[in-house]
Amino acid sequence: MATVARSILLLNLLLIGRSLAHTISGVDSKEPLYTGLSCTGEPLGMESGLIPDDSITASSHISRSFAPIYARLNVGDTFWIPQYTIASWIQVDLGLPSPAVTGLIVQGLRDAHVTTFNVQYSDDGGAESWTYLVDTDGETIRFDGNYNGEQRTVNFPVVQRTRFLRILPQSYNFQSPSLKFEVLGCQVTFEDDGLVRLVEGDDELSGRVEIVHEGSWGAVCDTNWDFKDATAVCRQLGFEEASKAKIGSYFGATELPIVMDRVNCKGTEKHLADCAFVCMGEVQTCKNTAGVVCKPNTIRLAGGGNKTRGQVELFKNDAWGAICDTDWDIIDAGVVCRQLGFSGAKEAKSGSYFGEPEGPKYMQGVTCNGTEAKITDCPSLCWDAPKCSSTETAGVVCL
Repeated sequence: MATVARSILLLNLLLIGRSLAHTISGVDSKEPLYTGLSCTGEPLGMESGLIPDDSITASSHISRSFAPIYARLNVGDTFWIPQYTIASWIQVDLGLPSPAVTGLIVQGLRDAHVTTFNVQYSDDGGAESWTYLVDTDGETIRFDGNYNGEQRTVNFPVVQRTRFLRILPQSYNFQSPSLKFEVLGCQVTFEDDGLVRLVEGDDELSGRVEIVHEGSWGAVCDTNWDFKDATAVCRQLGFEEASKAKIGSYFGATELPIVMDRVNCKGTEKHLADCAFVCMGEVQTCKNTAGVVCKPNTIRLAGGGNKTRGQVELFKNDAWGAICDTDWDIIDAGVVCRQLGFSGAKEAKSGSYFGEPEGPKYMQGVTCNGTEAKITDCPSLCWDAPKCSSTETAGVVCL
């Protein structure tokens, strides 16, 4: 049971919200606004610390003393203050499962606060995915901010379900406006067709594959189950690829109905429901279920605020470490982005653009030719221990 619980937790933490082709009860998952939800707004974690520091990012901050993490309501005496007031924003990754957001509590200093602001939301935090919160007429809402240093509760006109939330100050009463806030809402469960989980495995990397269909969990038949099919599952759960495809009910039998048979993935799908398969009817002819073992991730982007950008970090010797920015260029960045499943790189960043790492350094003088499948396939000064400082690490912005 503990393994099942860990697997379900993994689903909640890793399955990034996506717009699925199939929905339940006619609810289009692309539409983040919902009416008729029973949701009383409660603090979602800015003040309590349930939302971690690295989930709070901003376009800029005037100094480290006024970094985004200081925007926590009722925590300390400092505030977030942007370095640039034009087009500034602060954003929160609320985590998964996506909560229903009902509003905000905002606060500033008496003589230096945000007087009006807009709100944006996004399912994945991607640069092109942000949408303004609008009223019933489709007009962008400009909310009133704080006055006289007091807390002000701002209620959204419609309950909104989203993972990422962004506040964009529009007017101020001082050139360096201060802001603290709390996000209000509640957890609301929406079971979308196509969500997957692993159960009865040895750890979070392995288990029997189960998938949601029409609001209920079902199993997958092992007929023709292969490595490509297993890799689609692992990618959907946030891993790079599978290491093994398991058949013959390797992770135990189940009483759940079989909802997918003869799955035939091409190898490029990022979600199991995108693969071709035979839909199972009322007559169950499959006796064994499919399972997977996923490879642990060896690369990630950190500190960028969303999955498309950040400092490049590698997992080695049981620790995450950075890459030195010596000779780092767009070709090197492109290898990283393609390894992570993106089409390529938009920018190569140096000078610890996304923050100074605390861990070790693993590569220096990377010189990719662009054909490599992984960044670790690229030539580097591998016989020399990386000697760069914590302000000289590499980052990327992926397409």
